[in-house]
Amino acid sequence: MFTLFFRGMILYIAMILTMRALGKRQLGQFQPYEFAMTILLADVISAPMESVATPLLHGLLPVAAMIVVHGAITFCSLKSDRLRAFFSGKPAVVIRKGRIDRAELDRLCLSLSDLLEGLRGAGYLNPDKVGTAIVEANGTISAFAKADSRPVTTAEMGVNTGYEGMPLVLIMDGRVEKNNLSAAGQDEKWLTALLRARSLAVKDVFFACLNTRGELVLQPVSGPAETIQAMKSEAVGW
Repeated sequence: MFTLFFRGMILYIAMILTMRALGKRQLGQFQPYEFAMTILLADVISAPMESVATPLLHGLLPVAAMIVVHGAITFCSLKSDRLRAFFSGKPAVVIRKGRIDRAELDRLCLSLSDLLEGLRGAGYLNPDKVGTAIVEANGTISAFAKADSRPVTTAEMGVNTGYEGMPLVLIMDGRVEKNNLSAAGQDEKWLTALLRARSLAVKDVFFACLNTRGELVLQPVSGPAETIQAMKSEAVGW
C-alpha cells in the first residue's frame, strides 16, 4: 500500500514539473502540440500509478522523452516562422472591416454559432459592433470594435491621467508582504505608523494595497474598508 502511495506521489510530482516546464499557459491557451502532450502525459503516467508490476521508469522515461521533444519543438518554433506555423498554426481574420468572411470560417471548420459565442466571450453581444475579429493560433477569438463604436480614450479627451501601474499588496490576511513594502520604498515602521493612526495593528488588517497614486486601500478584519492618501503620487517609483 505504501509502495503505491509513494509511486503515486513521485509520478504526481513528475507531472507538476512537466507542466511547469510548459510555461505559464492556461489549458485553453495551449498550442496543439502542447495539448497533445498533456493528453499523452495522463495516459503514460496512469499505467505505473495503477500497477506495482509496471516499473516506475516505464512512466518516467516517456515523460522525460516528451519534455525533450517539447523543448525541441518550442526552440524550433522560436527560431523559424514556418515551423511555428506548422506546429501551432497561424491567426486567421474571420471578420474584416465589419464583414464576416464565410470562406475563412469554412476553412477553420467554424460555424456562425461558434463565432458568435467567441464574440460574446470577447464582450460583444452585437456582431455589428465588431470591425475586426481574429481566430488566434490557440483557438481563442480576439475581437476589436469598429472605430465609431469604441469608447473614447482619455488621450482623445486631452485628459492627463498620470502614471498608473500595478498596485502593491502590503498586507495580506494579517501578514506584511515585505518584498512589496521594499518595492514601494517604505519599511514596516512607516506602515505601522499609518495603522496606529487608525488604532490598528498589522494583525487587525485583512488586506491592504498601495496604488501608484499613493493611496492605501485598507480593509480591516472588522469594520468598513477605507482609502487613505499614504504617499505623494510624485514619490511613487515602481
